[in-house]
Amino acid sequence: MEAPYTIASLPTPSDTKHGKVWAAPVSGIRESKKRKRHEVAVGVDGEGVNIYNIQSQNQVASYALPPQQYLCCPPCSVYVKSGSNQAQRRTYLVTRDGSQDRKRRLLCIVEDARTPRRVDELSLAPTKQQRSLHSRQVAGIEAVALPGVERVLVCYKDGSVECIKCDLSATIWHHNPKPSALEHIEYTTFTDIESAKKGLLVSREDVTALLDSTVTGSPIPAQQPLCCQLIRAESGRYLRLSSMRLGSQDAVQSRAVGLQLLTEMELPESNKALDQVADYDLHAASGKLFQLLQGHLRVLDLTTTMPRVAARFGSQQDPILSFTRVSAYSVLAVFGSRVEVCETKYGSVQATAPLQGSSAIVKSSGRKRKVDEDAHPSWAAISSFSELGIVVGLAGNELCGMQLADHAGSPKRAKGSGTMLADVLGKSFVNFLSTSAGSQQLADLHDWKATVDSALQGSKKKTIESVVPKALNLELGEHQELIPSATSDTVPRKALYILSKCFRMDQRGGSAARKGDVKLTTTAVTAKVYQWLALAGHLSLPAVQQALLLRTDSMTEAHNLRAGDIMAALSSFDDFQLVHDLLSLPVNWELAEVVQALQLLIQSFGTTADSNTSVKALPASNLGENGDTAVPNGVPDETEVESELLAAERDLDSAVMAVSSGLETRSATMRLVIQRLHAFPPRDVSNLMRSMMRHEQLLFFMKILRIELLEGGWPNRYIDLGDEEQDVAGMDGTEESAARPSNHAVGTISDMMNCAIDAIGTSGWLVGQSSDVYGTAELIDALKSEVSAALEGLYEADTVAIFLHGLQGFEKSWEKSLPGVERRKRARGELRDEDVEPEAAVLPMGCKAEPGVVKTRATRDGKKSKRVYEEERRRRVGLYSVDRIRV
Repeated sequence: MEAPYTIASLPTPSDTKHGKVWAAPVSGIRESKKRKRHEVAVGVDGEGVNIYNIQSQNQVASYALPPQQYLCCPPCSVYVKSGSNQAQRRTYLVTRDGSQDRKRRLLCIVEDARTPRRVDELSLAPTKQQRSLHSRQVAGIEAVALPGVERVLVCYKDGSVECIKCDLSATIWHHNPKPSALEHIEYTTFTDIESAKKGLLVSREDVTALLDSTVTGSPIPAQQPLCCQLIRAESGRYLRLSSMRLGSQDAVQSRAVGLQLLTEMELPESNKALDQVADYDLHAASGKLFQLLQGHLRVLDLTTTMPRVAARFGSQQDPILSFTRVSAYSVLAVFGSRVEVCETKYGSVQATAPLQGSSAIVKSSGRKRKVDEDAHPSWAAISSFSELGIVVGLAGNELCGMQLADHAGSPKRAKGSGTMLADVLGKSFVNFLSTSAGSQQLADLHDWKATVDSALQGSKKKTIESVVPKALNLELGEHQELIPSATSDTVPRKALYILSKCFRMDQRGGSAARKGDVKLTTTAVTAKVYQWLALAGHLSLPAVQQALLLRTDSMTEAHNLRAGDIMAALSSFDDFQLVHDLLSLPVNWELAEVVQALQLLIQSFGTTADSNTSVKALPASNLGENGDTAVPNGVPDETEVESELLAAERDLDSAVMAVSSGLETRSATMRLVIQRLHAFPPRDVSNLMRSMMRHEQLLFFMKILRIELLEGGWPNRYIDLGDEEQDVAGMDGTEESAARPSNHAVGTISDMMNCAIDAIGTSGWLVGQSSDVYGTAELIDALKSEVSAALEGLYEADTVAIFLHGLQGFEKSWEKSLPGVERRKRARGELRDEDVEPEAAVLPMGCKAEPGVVKTRATRDGKKSKRVYEEERRRRVGLYSVDRIRV
């Protein structure tokens, strides 16, 4: 969600004390279908009515009013299109002369809105018609249309409704309810029967049956409007539904007209705050009723037999001042200092934006603080335009707009099943404690916040280890390590507060950076806090974004947070030691964060100094025209000496970093990153690599994979392992896999190589690498040879495995062929094989070992003697022949 911007500056009412600014969206009517247009009609008492286009931010129409005329309700403007080039703009106003005048007049301004056919054609001036109304308080006016019928409905606050022709020539009918001084109409709207049957009347078969066969004996068309009135009575608040006949053009031949009561629904908790007026918004297609009363916004579900409260927002400490419905499943709520898009299905906050210079009423300890008189009034929402993703509101004398995110204003999502559960995790609405029942809890919470602030700022290790894990619901495991507890849930308010103390948004590059160029940075001193947050499941993008809203210095830049910024901030904490520790934890990480870690590691491998160390700029040396150094009076220049010292310091830092544990930590972190990437789908990995990494970084990553393929991918180390501590064949990091070569290493390396090649893409290889043709060809040839060597090693390993498997089978069969006595002796260990030296056991090239001599041989007839066995053996040998040698 972006910050509010000004669409147009409005004139000030002539009467600054009693004058008001009224606003309402403009609708379009074509072939009896009514749709909302991207326009807003704004009326100013004593000045006039202006119509603005939200998309182009232009003023499309303007009508002046006398200084003594005041508006009684928001204006109603419709754009009626009857043909290909015939369009009229009709604006209806209810005016009165003076702020205390009881007489009401209905004014209709008709303007030809068709496009001129010729350049010299002049548009006609708007015409005006007016008609006197009853001396009652008007709640609103509405223009409705049916095939061949267009009417204007004037709704009064006493419940009466007057139906007038669109040209104000005659009154069709006037409905007067039973007079009651205790009933007041708070809200009136009109909807069609077809939309009401989808949501509002989905479980009211009695009402739908009454609509199908009315008292007059004829069914009501689906396009016929229904009148929905929210009434505040002495007993409570309830919803009244009435069917309505508009009547034909001929009043004599018209059918039954007027309002006919269908049903009344009592609202839940209807007897609260009967002395105050509530604001409503009814969406008949989904059966949702939004009610704003005493700073609390309630979402009522009217689809069931008895209405129920589906969601609640706002509190006495943080009241909601105005609202507007964004879709069937989301609503925009305006608080004193911010604007939030709330999801009504799960009660989550989808987006938020601060309001600068708003007149928020801040409460502390049950008392209101005084607001500066020069402060601007709060932002009042008018309507939302889902197709554009824009919400329009009034901020004093300015018409403002606010651009919503794609997920908040998407009409396609609103027509579907609504918000999914994955979209609301970690975005719950903050419910504040009531001052009457939770004053002690509020005091304890303030004390806890003070303790956390002092511990994190002063880096008190004992206090941090006792306070933070307890707030995150972590307990000691079997090996004295902290693990998430399964007995109770983490307090979201405390976790978000700790998270807000660990991150903030800073200007990228200092104060000289351009506006809006910010980055996420870490503020905690100890690295254990981030590990605890990761174990508790709060080190995620939605949680960090919601926590930044609690900081006054990062509230406005919280919407600039993107996927991968968390890992970028954590990598700058130290030399990737914190990133290594976090990736080693058994927690889930998003793919964007892992790819960001890979990109930062590749950047660190390419640099010659530590990223945290500020590289000092080398001063310009004093060189002559021919490149020789000028040495006046035989003494070297101080600038040249300083330049050489800085160069020596830089080389020394590079050497220290190369021999220290920083390179080893980054290498181990790279191994963990490759493991994490291998767990994700290859297509997603390739897409994110393509969007987040450059071609040079992808080529460097392929070189790293080639090195891993040579060291741990079976080409040259599948027999002689050597030292187990220096073995790099195992990619999963376990001791068993490191003790022997693993086929999983080759699979992991090949998958990552495929992802890197796909990330560069065909266009990248053909176009992006066309400048280095020889280097690209050499790289492809090297990859081909290394892959061939790896495949040869795999085939050889498979052959060795088959041979060893055959030897193992022969050994088992040989043991089974032994006599029972000898087999038992071998099982007991009484018989041992003679120790033979390895060199003596090797046969000469091309020789075969003769089988041993067996004294007896068991057959079916019995046992054969040694003589018979030797005779049979000699018969198997061929006869020797002597050939004559001829010279």
